[in-house]
Parts: sequence; structure tokens; C-alpha cells
Amino acid sequence: MRWTAAIIGALNVVLAVAVAGLWWRQLHQPVEPSASDGVPYDVQQMLDQFRTYKMYHGNPARKWIALTFDDGPHPYHTPVLLKTLRQLHVRATFFVVGRNVDRYPELVRQMVEDGHGVENHTYNHLRLSQMPLGIVHEEIEAGAAAIWRATRRVPRFVRPPGGMTNHAVRQVAQFGGYVTVMWTDDPADYERPPVETLRQRLFAHARPGSIILLHEKVPQTVQVLPEFVAEMRRRGYQCVTVEEMWKDMQRSVLQMASYERGGLPSPLLGGS
Repeated sequence: MRWTAAIIGALNVVLAVAVAGLWWRQLHQPVEPSASDGVPYDVQQMLDQFRTYKMYHGNPARKWIALTFDDGPHPYHTPVLLKTLRQLHVRATFFVVGRNVDRYPELVRQMVEDGHGVENHTYNHLRLSQMPLGIVHEEIEAGAAAIWRATRRVPRFVRPPGGMTNHAVRQVAQFGGYVTVMWTDDPADYERPPVETLRQRLFAHARPGSIILLHEKVPQTVQVLPEFVAEMRRRGYQCVTVEEMWKDMQRSVLQMASYERGGLPSPLLGGS
């Protein structure tokens, strides 16, 4: 089920314990943390994501990356991508367009069956920051409804097409119970670069907590995935879904809160 305001409110109470005093002031007055603030910068970033319902990276101390694929499903490219991910034993997150979901619901059901996350990329792929708020609401809810019709699952996350968002758009999404998901790395596969160029772009910025923006309809992306996944695994990384990454950050913040009260031996970060 979609997270409710009550659940988020309860989490915020725990966060308040973890960041009492100076930390609480920073949480409500976002500033660029400095070493003298007493709050580790990475921790502050995670707290800010919970406060704003805007996710743009995962736990920076865990070697997890989230591969995300936008704009599908597509009748030709999606089956090829799904087959590749199965062969690689990788779970990814698909931000699907509602009108495409209605056309090819069987592909979305296959995503779920394969263990991937299926999340909301609106219904018509409009530039939300240029739309009236009523249209923004309709686009998000219609996209969610299409996913529900195909899978009987309610998406928890939404990604605005093209990353075209603003405070008002995020507020509409948050009011509906959604977390707005952006990305850490954009290798610009939509430019359809040569495979070698795309490979270099992917490796250049991948780091712990990366959310990587990719697209279903780009053959070069499918071609480079086996090498990229194999090398990242060699480096000790694991591919996870956006939902897994978000829940991991929740656990880390709760662990930090318990540590602040003397309940755990480690502040957060890393581990299994």
C-alpha cells in the first residue's frame, strides 16, 4: 500500500530524536552543512530526502546502485531488456508511462514477475513543471491507475518526465503519498551514443548510492549492461531497486536514532 502521512509523520518523530538540538534546526532550515555544524554531510543529505519527499541517491556508505529505466514499456525493446536483466540476475526499477502500460500490460506484469520495481512516470509524459497543478495531479494519478490495472500494485515513487519538476509539482506528488525520484547519474543514453562512449559515461560516475537514469528504447544500453554489471560486481557493488534503496536509508536513519540514544554500537552506514 502507499505510505500514508501518518507513517511518514511517525518516521519524522524518530528523526527528531536523532537530530535533536542543532540537527533539528538544520533539518528545517536547509543550509549547506559544514564540518563545524556537527552533522555529517551524507547524513544530512539523507535526512533532507525524507523531509522533502525527494530522492536523488541512496545510502552513500553502502555499495548499492539502482538501475532505472524510463519511458516504457515498448513492444520490442522491453522484452530484450528484460531478458538481459534475467540473464544478469539483476533487479532494476522501471518508471513506466501510463498510456504505454495500458497498451502493453503483459510487459509490466512480466517486470513484476521478474522482481523489478514498477513505478510511476505519469500517464502522458508531459512536462509537469509547465502544467497547471490540476493536470499534474491527473497525470500522476492516471499513471498510478494504469499500473494498478496491469499489476494490482500501487506505485510508491514517481519520476517527473525529463526531470521537469519544481516545488509545487513535488508538493502535489507528496500530497498523493509519492516520493519524487530523480537520479545521481545521467549517462545520456537517450543521445544514442556509441557503446564505448556510453560505457565510459556509466563508469565515470557510478559510486555507492547511485541512481542511474537509463531508457528502455536504447539498444546501446542493453549492449553495455553485461560489462557494466560484471565490473560493478567485481568492485563489490550490488544492483537493487529504488524501493530497496529507500527502505535501506530508512533503516540507516532509524539505526542512527537508536545510536544517539545509546541503543546500538554503530551510527549507521555500511554493513549487511
